[in-house]
Amino acid sequence: MKIRKMKGKAMGLLALAMMGAAGTVAAIPAPGTCTAANQGQRVTESYSGGGSRIYQCDSGVWLLYAICDNRGRCTVVI
Repeated sequence: MKIRKMKGKAMGLLALAMMGAAGTVAAIPAPGTCTAANQGQRVTESYSGGGSRIYQCDSGVWLLYAICDNRGRCTVVI
């Protein structure tokens, strides 16, 4: 009986942790918003941890340009 309760609680905590992690990820800008008119444009999307991601419009698709932490330090990934 105790083992079932412990397994149930562990699964519940795991599910909460996964939902929390999924909630901190920034979304890519909406499809169809990267056009020839805004070629090279960069869009910054912030997330709850204080960091952000910068996307750049290139050839009709949004590419991840840089990942920034909550102190403003960015790592360019392109």
